[in-house]
Amino acid sequence: MLRAFPLLRWIPVLALAAAPVRAAAPAPLPETPVSAIAAHSLRRLGATPGDPGSALELSSLRGHVVVLNFWASWCGPCRKELPQLRTLAESLAGSGGRVVPVSIDTDPRNASDFAQHFAPGLVVFHDGPDGLARSLDLPALPYTLVLDREGRMLWSGGGGDGATLAKIASVAQHAAETRGIADGTTEESPR
Repeated sequence: MLRAFPLLRWIPVLALAAAPVRAAAPAPLPETPVSAIAAHSLRRLGATPGDPGSALELSSLRGHVVVLNFWASWCGPCRKELPQLRTLAESLAGSGGRVVPVSIDTDPRNASDFAQHFAPGLVVFHDGPDGLARSLDLPALPYTLVLDREGRMLWSGGGGDGATLAKIASVAQHAAETRGIADGTTEESPR
């Protein structure tokens, strides 16, 4: 047997059913690698805070081809790669390129000892495991990004083997010599 419900009991239910459904605000987009890099600052190993040159604002590298390399003292392939990065830094310096090796070690003393042993004379930076490496969600170490003069990514990849290092050097050298940009155009060959 059906009972009759007064109409007043159904009004709140009908009102809810007719109310427009509002979508939740979209989640903010994750930071792009390029914007994360541009907004980040690194500390030079061996420098005391406040010394000129103790910090490097990555945004200040605009106008340079940048080889941004992440490594750690406990990383076996990094032992082979770091000395070669010193050689690359020397070859890029004359054409407006810059190599920025970044240690993600927790203890900067380990990074400093490692860098002095494997690449003396190379200016090395420290950022720790929770800095830019975490923001970029790096899949491996060593990991390198090559950025053009506008800060756009030309190449990224992991590994410290000879083929990877040759690719890094080739991309960076070409960009430094031709003022290459990320979309493949160059100063000598505009689209």
